[in-house]
Amino acid sequence: MQRIITILFSVFVLAACTEPITITPQEGEQLVGVSGSVTDEFKKQEVIVSRTMPFYGGEPEMISDAIVYVVDGADTIWYEESEKPGYYLSVNEFAGQTGHTYHLSIDFSDDNGNHHFFAESTMNENVECIDSIRVKPWVFNSLEVDDYLGVYPYFQTTDDPNTYYMARVRINNQDVGGDTLTKCEIFEMYGYAGVYFNGPFMVMIAGEFPLYGLNQLDSLQVVHPGDTVTMDLWSVPGVYAHYIVDISASTGTNPMMGTPSNVRTNIYPEGEAVGCFHASSLRQCSVIY
Repeated sequence: MQRIITILFSVFVLAACTEPITITPQEGEQLVGVSGSVTDEFKKQEVIVSRTMPFYGGEPEMISDAIVYVVDGADTIWYEESEKPGYYLSVNEFAGQTGHTYHLSIDFSDDNGNHHFFAESTMNENVECIDSIRVKPWVFNSLEVDDYLGVYPYFQTTDDPNTYYMARVRINNQDVGGDTLTKCEIFEMYGYAGVYFNGPFMVMIAGEFPLYGLNQLDSLQVVHPGDTVTMDLWSVPGVYAHYIVDISASTGTNPMMGTPSNVRTNIYPEGEAVGCFHASSLRQCSVIY
């Protein structure tokens, strides 16, 4: 009899779990979203201005007719809106410089009045160059991962223990997995700053380290003989590194599994905007697989 009662109770519990639960999230206040950068590449630098999207997604509302400029010391660099609404490009091409602090300003008006947003970022030192990269089976601490190739870079790291690096891989000039920031790898050397990455000392204490993995079962990451594999390595400010980590931790479609915190930002006034503005330097290296 006890067994029958237990079975019936289990069936009741399982049946109860099938009842639909409707969650109606409250929409927060719509904020301004900013994504912009200054790099040491000689090009037209970009700033994107929009409004945040509703919880259930949709196309973002882009903000046009804004006044956008970046101040570098005594120089003011003006931006103009491109053919794409909300996308602003510097009027002239320029390359950012290490050690310079760039101040972003955005002004626009709408039905709620005049708005001013601002941010600043300093371009930190990067490695002098990436000496070489190798693409070979992923092995770390004698553990080989099936169907994965590792991209192993070799370079002299900076002496600054606070340097944050961001790595990304392209195959035949196409970003692996699209242009989403969650495909970037963020790392820092901590107490091993100044060590040659994947050099003899690092290999002795930690083993040779693949900085990026390519899943050969994913059609967007498969490498064929003759393909060109390129590693992009940026030196980024800490706030941008944390911003990317926050975004990576907040992805997914399950509202019950979200990260219980807001994504960090350096766009001010505080609480009125999201996103990030950063100054970063880039190093690249390619190899034919």
